[in-house]
Amino acid sequence: MPEDERARHVDAAAECDIILKGGITSGIVYPTAIATLATHYRLRSIGGTSAGAIAAAAAAAAEFGRASGAFDRLTMLPSKLGETDAQGRTRLFRLFEPQPSTSALFDLVVAGLMPDARHRWRAALRWLIAAIANFPLAAIVVAAACSAGAALLLGGNLGALRVGLAVLIAIVAFVSALAAWIVLVAARRIGANGYGLCSGMGSDAALTPWLYGTLQSLASRAPGEPLTFGDLWRNPDPADAKPGDALRETHLRRIDLRLMTTALSHGRPYSFPLEINDYHFDADEWRALFPAVVVDHLIARAGTALVDGPLAGKFKLCAMEDLPIIVPVRMSLAFPVLMSAVPLHRIRRDPDRDHPGGWLEVPEKVWFSDGGICSNFPVHFFDATLPSRPTFGIDLTDDRFVRAHPRDPEDFVWMPAHNGSGATTEVVDVERGDRPSVIGFVKAIVRTMQDWSDATQLGAPGFRDRVVHVRLTADEGGLNLRMKPELIQRVAARGAEAARVLLAHYAHLDPPPGTATGWRNHRWVRYRVAMRLIEQSLAGLRAAERETAATPAGILAMHDAPPSYRFRTVAQERAAHDAYVELLDLADRYAATRDALGFAIFEHDAGDGPHPRPELRIRPRL
Repeated sequence: MPEDERARHVDAAAECDIILKGGITSGIVYPTAIATLATHYRLRSIGGTSAGAIAAAAAAAAEFGRASGAFDRLTMLPSKLGETDAQGRTRLFRLFEPQPSTSALFDLVVAGLMPDARHRWRAALRWLIAAIANFPLAAIVVAAACSAGAALLLGGNLGALRVGLAVLIAIVAFVSALAAWIVLVAARRIGANGYGLCSGMGSDAALTPWLYGTLQSLASRAPGEPLTFGDLWRNPDPADAKPGDALRETHLRRIDLRLMTTALSHGRPYSFPLEINDYHFDADEWRALFPAVVVDHLIARAGTALVDGPLAGKFKLCAMEDLPIIVPVRMSLAFPVLMSAVPLHRIRRDPDRDHPGGWLEVPEKVWFSDGGICSNFPVHFFDATLPSRPTFGIDLTDDRFVRAHPRDPEDFVWMPAHNGSGATTEVVDVERGDRPSVIGFVKAIVRTMQDWSDATQLGAPGFRDRVVHVRLTADEGGLNLRMKPELIQRVAARGAEAARVLLAHYAHLDPPPGTATGWRNHRWVRYRVAMRLIEQSLAGLRAAERETAATPAGILAMHDAPPSYRFRTVAQERAAHDAYVELLDLADRYAATRDALGFAIFEHDAGDGPHPRPELRIRPRL
């Protein structure tokens, strides 16, 4: 059977979810991957963070505009990003426009970003030249001071050794002093620009206006009608769901877009759409961050600004179904220092120390930055106890395990072929070769603090077998804004290959030889994991109730007089009581079966079932 025919030899109504990792310019991998997957699957739930949030929003917009050929337009995106101007700068590079106050700092930062990132000495030299060129007054003052210091050090002694030592000290002092000067300038100017070199606004070719226009084009929407979460959620077939159901029940949403961002002021991540929305925005602040049409849309949905109180002059952030998707996308891609953070305002309730039991209402400015700070690969998005459709993940990682003389793109794309592979897919270097490296040690600490949650989740059974890994070299993606058009196309081709690998494992009825991973196997793994966890939970529920049944904290007894959170109706209260009794009865039956067998129903021994063993726990929704 031909390859293209075999890829479609399944249900024509097949659906999938997809989660995309952050990576700044590495996101050029995603358009071709998404468009290739869309030839077989309808994209139902789409999530991402940072650059992955851009791609996730583009995928959602393209799914919304599927009938108009949106995925064909999405496929062309890498080519458009590789288009160059008269100065040879790609569109990808031109998306990042600094403000006048940060232009010199931006030029300095990108001076050392070269297509070949391995030549660090060359990058250092370019940074030094750029520092002198962009801060000439500082360079002159510092050079004069260092020259005077060197003259004093010589004291008229022109011996070769003394002259050489004085010159060396002067050079070190010059570089150090100039760097300190620039750091002080950067701290002031970047802070005043919303903690970023680029606000995302500027000309129509700047990142946020360009991204807004791209999303509108993919969705086939007029520029004056921002694509909102509600547009994505609503099912066009009224027979499928009652009006408004998709706004409450995520499983009824036609397209469920979820984006990760980080509230630095709260020290935690949030995912949009928000579960609880008590935020307000300042129109003047947001006009510097979003196109006017977006801000006008938000003001129209908010009505008049607050007249009095701590947030006077601010507008209430609209309901999530009315929120343009460009807003959380911009909040998610605010890469620290490169892109300005996005502020929102709310009332915070603090304990009143002067009046115990009372509260103070305090205005709070909450800064939202890059979603990848806390979760760069939110592989937990859309997870279900037993999934009804595959949830694919596309991981971006280094080229450590690429063989010598690789074929591109085939050898740069990999996914687990059996249940035992994929538990560890990434290695963090601490030492450089066989030599200790303090810098490597510190970098490993930072990387572990940032990624440990995603990394451990990624290695869990039922997660790792649905993730494809795209390997990139040091000069591909990341902060390499200067990638050449041919490099952009090469990286984009790996995205299409990643989708082909996923289709080979999950969409074909005859997967590659030796492949155990796939939709049927994935569902069986999840069943084994889920039932083991459910059995353990029932055993814990039974033990806890037995230990507390005769106390005031017994759950059955508390149904008659709950200390808080009473049920809304008598019918609900009775149904809850009966359901809890049934769970206890089921736990008793499981316990009797375990005693008869001599082992747990879904876990014969420590080596039985998928590993590593997951755990079921309660955690707040991000």
